[in-house]
Amino acid sequence: MFPTVRVSFSGPLRQVTPSDRYVVLLDIVPMDSRRYRYAYHRSSWLVAGKADPPPPARLYAHPDTPIGPDALRKQVISFEKVKLTNNEMDKNGQRDNGLNGFVY
Repeated sequence: MFPTVRVSFSGPLRQVTPSDRYVVLLDIVPMDSRRYRYAYHRSSWLVAGKADPPPPARLYAHPDTPIGPDALRKQVISFEKVKLTNNEMDKNGQRDNGLNGFVY
């Protein structure tokens, strides 16, 4: 449905120690207040009406994180299999924006 998001990190990641861990999160937000549909015959997206009210902000944590700084620099973080839903009761995949469950 969406293009794959791939992220790579380089350079210093603040002052790190080998025990530091990083969480990579993906946030998807509406770009405007319209609903779109894909027109295959035109190979383009078309406005299809007014959008539903946006759900509360939710983040998707990459399943390979938390990850250490050396491993984070060496690999490409790919969000190829992101589970998106508008079901606010679904606790799988996405997390609320309060980052519940993450320890810093």
